[in-house]
Amino acid sequence: MNKTLTVFLLSAIVTVVFFISIEFMNNQDETIEVDPSFQSDGKIEQLSSKDKTRINEQKEMEQKLQNEYVAGTYSLNDPFITVDPYGVTPLTALAMFKTDEPVQITVTVEGKDENGDVQHTYDQFKKEHSVPVLGLYPDYENTVTIEATTESGETISSTVTIQTEPLPDDFLTTNVVESNPEKMENGMTFIVPSSRYVYAVDHNAEVRWYSTLWNSHVFERLENGNLLYITKEEGQEKYNEMLEMDMLGKVNNSYIIQLGNYEDTNLVHHGAIELPNGNLLATVHDTESDYIEDEMIEIDRDTGETVREFSYRDVFPESLYQNYDGPSSDEGDWFHQNAVWYDKNDDAILVSSRHQDLIMKQSYPEGEIQWILAADEEWPDSYEKYLLTPKGDDFKFPGGPHAMMTMPDQDNNKQTEDILLFDNNIVITRGDDPLSEDFSRMVQYRVNPEKMTVEEVWAFGEERDEALYSRIVGDANYHYDTGNRMLTSGYIEVEDGMNSRVIEVNNEQPADVIYEIVISDFEEESHRQAYRAFRLPLYSEEKMEY
Repeated sequence: MNKTLTVFLLSAIVTVVFFISIEFMNNQDETIEVDPSFQSDGKIEQLSSKDKTRINEQKEMEQKLQNEYVAGTYSLNDPFITVDPYGVTPLTALAMFKTDEPVQITVTVEGKDENGDVQHTYDQFKKEHSVPVLGLYPDYENTVTIEATTESGETISSTVTIQTEPLPDDFLTTNVVESNPEKMENGMTFIVPSSRYVYAVDHNAEVRWYSTLWNSHVFERLENGNLLYITKEEGQEKYNEMLEMDMLGKVNNSYIIQLGNYEDTNLVHHGAIELPNGNLLATVHDTESDYIEDEMIEIDRDTGETVREFSYRDVFPESLYQNYDGPSSDEGDWFHQNAVWYDKNDDAILVSSRHQDLIMKQSYPEGEIQWILAADEEWPDSYEKYLLTPKGDDFKFPGGPHAMMTMPDQDNNKQTEDILLFDNNIVITRGDDPLSEDFSRMVQYRVNPEKMTVEEVWAFGEERDEALYSRIVGDANYHYDTGNRMLTSGYIEVEDGMNSRVIEVNNEQPADVIYEIVISDFEEESHRQAYRAFRLPLYSEEKMEY
């Protein structure tokens, strides 16, 4: 072979290899099998720390109360009453007194009707009593009965009146549309805002608890009965402090979240939950990248240190975040994780992504994908094995979803998993475009992980059309005692402004409305809407001791 021909052939081979390489790189998301799990380089950025400021201030308040108490002689018939003892929960009180022998205390706040009483019995038999009183009405002379029962069963009681202040001028308006107390799940309906007051209402939509501390999105009852509550200092923009506090507002732990140069207010942007080991799992941002709302951290409950951090850019291929051009793409908000739920049945988490229109289940803490509930559009070939195949003619994938949760076994089949969620029904990246924005709904899906199938088995909301449509925020909850379900449609445009609706229904299909309230007096883009709503008893099942 002559020299000229050899050079020509070598040049041709190099050219072919070059173009094959370019084609390979352009399509590597489609051809390379990636490892879709949480990766770690061993470095953990410390984004959280424990803080003692509130607890130290609280000790001074408690000492002042104690000094006032010991300066007098207080009995069951003449207790020492302090309304709002920690200065942040105006519809609570603390009753302190002594008895000659050990007694068990029952406290009752008299309701305005037969279903309005709030009662709780403290199990301990004691002589020294510090009794939390919950469920007072605002701007009202509340009648409170305190009963003392001896170990031999004898009971004596006393009645006191507790006057409370009116609600703040900027409080939202809550009206009842439908109420059937005998069919409702026990407890109060707690309204969690995108910004400002968390509050609880009864069957008549009367406010029976609220906190003056600012709040945004994060409000959970922990296993020990305390509340996980994000807040900020008055006049400050950033919600940077997560509290563990009780219903009286007593703080047990305080964690400061620091995200360096992140300028927005939502440091823990959508949620935080308690893990089985007691640690906290929170949705945050990676300030070292150009993207937001796609990272989580695990916070050690005892030390406040960040012990794990995870990015969803490690789970998905580059094409999903680099090519995203939907809402808030200019801010790098390609994933918009708006919920996380821990499934204790198999040590897994469920996450919701508004901007990828998906619900996903992963092992924890490894992050290995178990399944993805999302339409089969815009996915690399290597991810198709994770996508659930729909069953049934009327199946619809969720669009821009929120607030998924696992339900107890609904079909006596251990092979299936029932998931309840709020389907905003606004298609961002993939989904059923013809139906998008026509309605929002609460929907129950049944997943078979072995067969990788999913079917709809129950839904509520579509029958109301645009009257329940919420393009942002929303919630769905299963009620364990009654089997009822509760929907929160938080951002509804109406003729005279905006409102939120919270609706409890039974598990029939079509469902019957058991309870419905309307929340109003907030403006568009004010962030005052109802983000989520929970049905919880004012007194947790855990003992409250003081």
